[in-house]
Amino acid sequence: MEYKFIVNTENVNSYGYRIITEGINVTQYEINPVVLFMHNRSNGYPATGDEVIGRARLAKEGNQLIAYITFDTENDFASKIEKKVKGDFIRMCSMYADIIEASSDESLVLPGQKYETITKCKLIEISIVDIGGNDDAIRLSASGTAPKIKLLNQKSENKMSEFKTIALALGKPADASETDLLKTVDELKLAKTTAESKTQEWKDKYVLLQKTEAEKMVNKAVSLGLIPEDLKDVQVNAFTSDFDGQSVKLSKLIEAKEAENEQNGIQNVIGAAVSLSGGNKPTNKNSDSDQSFDYLQRHNVVELSRLRKEEPQKYAQLAKEYAAGARYSAK
Repeated sequence: MEYKFIVNTENVNSYGYRIITEGINVTQYEINPVVLFMHNRSNGYPATGDEVIGRARLAKEGNQLIAYITFDTENDFASKIEKKVKGDFIRMCSMYADIIEASSDESLVLPGQKYETITKCKLIEISIVDIGGNDDAIRLSASGTAPKIKLLNQKSENKMSEFKTIALALGKPADASETDLLKTVDELKLAKTTAESKTQEWKDKYVLLQKTEAEKMVNKAVSLGLIPEDLKDVQVNAFTSDFDGQSVKLSKLIEAKEAENEQNGIQNVIGAAVSLSGGNKPTNKNSDSDQSFDYLQRHNVVELSRLRKEEPQKYAQLAKEYAAGARYSAK
């Protein structure tokens, strides 16, 4: 009677590796298809004759290696194991094979895999076992020891999923290649550098415009006597940290001072005119001089204010002429 067992699938076993069924060489085994119990041989001790409990007929179904096992019913020990199999007390078998080739190719790595994938091996024997190496009772081992295969990089297990996450974050398909992802990253880095450079360029231009405007306002404030000449640079620097605030404050001061100067100039002119004319009624006279009182009060109040402070005699003369009726008339 034959009993069907799964000898190998391509799932990851409890030891952290797996074997590709197509890569199992069964040529030599099929010449002597022995079935043991728990991979037990004499191992240097006198043989008892109970080591071989049956034979196997192999078949490959998809990614599975199947063994149809016939027990040696003439052997008491083999018959005992057959009864346990027939009674469904034992359901698993395992194989012992010599490794020929192993691969760390990431495309062959499955979740939970710690060791390389066995791509080629030579089947030595098949055993009935009480507990297999994984859910499919598949184990590639020799006397219970782990095979001599390399431990995979522990990060490789999650590497593919990480690449998918990165690809989606970059707006690429989940299966985008590493080359495509690196190219996209380089393009983003270049775009970032270009944008930062352009931003800095416009920022520098804006700062320059602010400085020019600040110097213009401070110069005007100095000419109006609002700021001492030796504090000019200090006031310009104050615009650097608070341009809007300083601009509003200084503009108001300049506007107020200009209004004050204009008002004072008119009043002084009237007073001087009355005083110098002796109360005579002014006569209309025209002048083309841009240094006339009439011209200065309309077009250059700052200069008129300076004359009043620094050249009072000239100021009084201009006021006298204005009181006498002198008015600016452009030719």
